[in-house]
Amino acid sequence: MYSSAARTNLDSDRANVHRQIVGEGQFRLAYAGTYIGGNRNQQECVCKIFKDHYSALETEFYATDFQVAAKAIQFAEDWNRWCDYGKEILITHGSLHNLGGKKFLVEPLIRYFRKYTSNNGWIADEDDVGWGVLAMEAFSHFTYHRSGGQMIVCDLQGRYRFDRFTGKTSRFELTDVAICSRRRNYGITDLGEKGIESFFYHHSCNQFCHSNGECWSRPRTTKRWFEASSGTSMLRLTATNLLDTRNRARFTATLQPIYVNDDDDSSEDSW
Repeated sequence: MYSSAARTNLDSDRANVHRQIVGEGQFRLAYAGTYIGGNRNQQECVCKIFKDHYSALETEFYATDFQVAAKAIQFAEDWNRWCDYGKEILITHGSLHNLGGKKFLVEPLIRYFRKYTSNNGWIADEDDVGWGVLAMEAFSHFTYHRSGGQMIVCDLQGRYRFDRFTGKTSRFELTDVAICSRRRNYGITDLGEKGIESFFYHHSCNQFCHSNGECWSRPRTTKRWFEASSGTSMLRLTATNLLDTRNRARFTATLQPIYVNDDDDSSEDSW
């Protein structure tokens, strides 16, 4: 039985994938689709597949993708128990389908899609995406505090669904979240300690970052380890040593490591 904070395929285990591309990232394409049978019969879905050029990342990605979703859903359950009414979060938990001999991650469609944060520290401008980005930043901060500083849920994207009739089902619906953890336990979108420090370098606490007057914990040091970009960053597991903060490597937008003499942080903005 799935959590009340999970947005799932229910018992629909088949889908048709269409030719129409409804989204594209650096690594994957998202095609329109339709569920066949089950509770979501004839509902629209999205079918995500790695681009041919990045197919080598597929195995590493799917080895932890559902683990990431499950952990993020646990944090969303905690968030939903105390957050203000209408600020609840549902996180998509899709399923893998073999369609036409290719592996697709199939999920319920999210309309009016917005990107709030990435996993490399990038945070959207409130003027562009509205107040929702403040709540999403706070959710990431909340997960750091709740985990004792061990991880953050990040790369938050989806929509705020406003129930204009009763308001009872107003909520955030998110998909493709990532986790950055100190031990890098969550796959190739986990940018480790440097991902955590990079988020807090850009994050300013707002009205959502508190619990009963208690200030949430933050890391002692923050640094812009990555050239922040809205796209999701992926780094092979063989490069995990580069994400230890004792390693001075910083990264370009394409995750190429660079080294700078920054003992006094005077070159913080130099790339």
